Amino acid sequence: MRVFVEHDAAMLAKLSRAARPACDGLILKHGRPDEVLAATIRENILSHDLLIDTDLPSDRIVCWSGTLADDLFGSHPPNWLRPGRESLQAFCREMSDQLRSHQRTICFQPHSRHVLSDAQSCLSLLREHDGGPFEIAFSPATLIETSMLPDLDDHLTRLFHGLGNRCAMVMLADVVEGTDNAGEPRCETVALGSGRLPRDLVRKLIREHVPPKTPIVLQPRELATQLDWLGDLA
Repeated sequence: MRVFVEHDAAMLAKLSRAARPACDGLILKHGRPDEVLAATIRENILSHDLLIDTDLPSDRIVCWSGTLADDLFGSHPPNWLRPGRESLQAFCREMSDQLRSHQRTICFQPHSRHVLSDAQSCLSLLREHDGGPFEIAFSPATLIETSMLPDLDDHLTRLFHGLGNRCAMVMLADVVEGTDNAGEPRCETVALGSGRLPRDLVRKLIREHVPPKTPIVLQPRELATQLDWLGDLA
């Protein structure tokens, strides 16, 4: 099984009566909680200095690519233009030596409202930092905006074609329509199988574009339903 689950670090610490690690979450193999795929940090990396804690239980850190907006998930067009690109490039330059010295890797999870907002921006970053300590956690649901839902099949096909075989992991969630803090429409992620993602198409795209050993990361809620949705892909 190649399925991993992203757990809340505080909850894990409470259940195990251990000290909480300096991260927001841990991605653990389903059925093998001693196997850690990554630690997650969910703050805005472009508004806070990120220090690598050498005691983290993983050499891989999953985080958002960041935003120039005050709201972590607010719509902010400069993210997709030169200011956003330059801010993320500056972050990568500042972090590169620190990551190498501690033998760590940052795995960016893209989001439609962040600097890495589509397949092209992710591929550009990988090309610019070829051989560097940076990876992509392909996350189809967080790359979808409400305007894309009428043509969801086409958008998913292009995303998997671009990133399926270039990513370090696939973070699978489902997507529903919601609203942001300003009351504007936006997509929200929910457990796999409880939203708009077309099961047959996504399973087909995984088979065609994602290498069999690439980890698939799920949310912890409704896990049995998600595993059933994945079927033999798990």
